[in-house]
Amino acid sequence: MLKSVLYYLLLVTTSIRLVDVVYLLATTDSCLPGIVFAVTSAMIIYGVILLVKRFIGSVRLSQLMMFYLIQIVAIAFNLIYVAFNLPVKVTLPEMLVVGTFLDILINCVIVYLCVKQRRSRFVTVGGL
Repeated sequence: MLKSVLYYLLLVTTSIRLVDVVYLLATTDSCLPGIVFAVTSAMIIYGVILLVKRFIGSVRLSQLMMFYLIQIVAIAFNLIYVAFNLPVKVTLPEMLVVGTFLDILINCVIVYLCVKQRRSRFVTVGGL
């Protein structure tokens, strides 16, 4: 159950970021530096590789957990880089490429649930 939820979340986040990167590169004059696009594109490519791997065979929980760990590092890097090198104004489509602190928090919760799942067979959310 956890793997399927994480897979669908991977599908949604990767597709939204892919559409947004293509939109920003094709139609608008974005003020984001190339390194932010490169880091986000690498994250998208890894997500697409996992999606294709799921269609061909299966994806292990550790591979999904690694994707979310990489996403945490990439978003943190993008946030720090943009905070120090860009003016204050960043549009909503650019913010989808960069990421937010909420993305980092959600991914930390996902990694915590993956670690908990790997240690035991059952994951409980909430109390009795």
